[in-house]
Amino acid sequence: MNGDQPSAVFGRRGRESRAPVAPVYRAARPARAIGIIACLVGLTGLLLAVAGAIFWTLPGIGRADAEAARAEQKVVEIVNQPVTHLPRSGSFSVFSPGWFHPGATKPDFNNVDVRATQELTYEGYVTSDLNPTEMFIGRELEFNAMTKYFYTDRTLPKRRLSATEMAEINGLYRVIGRDGQAVLMRWLVIIGLVVAGLCLASTLLLQIRRPPPT
Repeated sequence: MNGDQPSAVFGRRGRESRAPVAPVYRAARPARAIGIIACLVGLTGLLLAVAGAIFWTLPGIGRADAEAARAEQKVVEIVNQPVTHLPRSGSFSVFSPGWFHPGATKPDFNNVDVRATQELTYEGYVTSDLNPTEMFIGRELEFNAMTKYFYTDRTLPKRRLSATEMAEINGLYRVIGRDGQAVLMRWLVIIGLVVAGLCLASTLLLQIRRPPPT
């Protein structure tokens, strides 16, 4: 009888040690599920915030582009004002080929001063091989490398601009430069937001596809 008792006692202790294990494991499963749900909700919220920031930034690009376009159009109007046309007669100088070399340098809109690059090189009456029946008054004309970018009709010379008009162009150039930088910065922000959104979306998909705990 005494030899059987230790064995019975040992068996009972073994069963008692296993009993608490199952409740602890079952309690961990709901906590993990809640954590996953909270993570999904948080990632979804961040993704929506990124999308909202992108849609908030896009209108600013449109406004800056529109303002720059208005400034450029105003520069075009100032630079391409009409000049006096006269029939050829008497003595005149002929420029060939045409009035201007091909191409044009894009101005540094943030820094250039068009007053410093104005060239008053025309004297007397002048014309070109592009204007076989006309001539123009040299003192009314100019050339400016920093406004040539906006020359629309290169078959005609350009009217000499006043100091007030050149100061206005300088101001318009600053608007163009500022808006150009604003558009660039906003596009960089959008690119960064898109990258962040893709990363968040990837994380969200991984969380959704992760198999549930067993």
